[in-house]
Amino acid sequence: MTFRKVDIVFLVLALLVVGGVALLPSPRDRNPKVPASSDHQAVTVEKDCLTCHAPMTKRPLPAQHPKRQDCLHCHARAQG
Repeated sequence: MTFRKVDIVFLVLALLVVGGVALLPSPRDRNPKVPASSDHQAVTVEKDCLTCHAPMTKRPLPAQHPKRQDCLHCHARAQG
């Protein structure tokens, strides 16, 4: 099996694209962390977040926040 020049160029470009995408920041890097308070550390199920962050509660989510139920996918827990 022999590689043509175009095959090698394609492989190099594909590896550069995959490497570039891997270096992009994840949502966890850009979003605020879950506070290290005892209330937040006690949360074990992400749906428990809505006890305080649902509409008409003490800390509702902003209007532009995505309507998702997987909070810890985007928000990492703070250390402490």
